[in-house]
Amino acid sequence: MIQQSDIPARLRLFRYGLIVVVVVTFMVSLLAPVASLRNTGLAVPPVTDFLGTAVLFTIVVGIICVVAYIAYSYFLTKKMPFGN
Repeated sequence: MIQQSDIPARLRLFRYGLIVVVVVTFMVSLLAPVASLRNTGLAVPPVTDFLGTAVLFTIVVGIICVVAYIAYSYFLTKKMPFGN
């Protein structure tokens, strides 16, 4: 059984992990197209051409992470994390 004193630490660790997921998503979605085109012999466009797609992917993953955090917080505490 989870002790009450463990809940804030678990939520903090989960929150930091989700932040890492969002940052890695941005970096991979920004740099992966450039890295994959580099070995093909085609002209490689600048990194900023993929910025819109990277931001879009990051927003989608960020929303998924917020929903996952709310669900996990509710699972542990049985109350909404941002409510009263």
